[in-house]
Amino acid sequence: MSDASVIVLTGGTGRRLGGADKARLDVTGEGLLDHVLRSLPAGMPAVVCGDVIGTCRPVEFAREDPPGGGPAAGVAAAITLVRTPLVGLLAVDMPWGAAPMQQALSALHEHADVDAVLTVGEDGRQQPLCSAWRTAALRAAVADAGPLTDRPMRDLVARVRTTTLAAPTDDLLDIDTPEDLVRARRRSASA
Repeated sequence: MSDASVIVLTGGTGRRLGGADKARLDVTGEGLLDHVLRSLPAGMPAVVCGDVIGTCRPVEFAREDPPGGGPAAGVAAAITLVRTPLVGLLAVDMPWGAAPMQQALSALHEHADVDAVLTVGEDGRQQPLCSAWRTAALRAAVADAGPLTDRPMRDLVARVRTTTLAAPTDDLLDIDTPEDLVRARRRSASA
């Protein structure tokens, strides 16, 4: 998709995983960041919000100030580097989130009356960190929201017109706990 970029958020603390660096966490035989980047179209520009590390393809890095300010603050830092009209948001701890995020980008083309498409699993949970946005609308939401340190993504979502896109809950698995990590490794081994 030549009109879309992606922001990959990697700056979480991994607190429930004993402080693990999720970008480097091995679930599929490589670090999660490289796995996510390989799951994207080769030409899709990527902005990684988190610590600078070596990656399997060229990316730009951004960092919220102060570091650890949460995903909304990370989005605010990274959006300044996006130069395409559409942008996907993807948390690095969603190893299979690239496909639903790209489907959300495609759905955004079909819904001219919305600013963002949020994925939602069979469990009914919306995933703003696996979503697609009109870049201008996301920039406006960031500007309107004011300081975003330690504020939830719903503070940005509430400022735009949204729709949802159903996605398999397994594709939206996010790795927050040791149990999630075991489940993700089991899925990867059986693939």
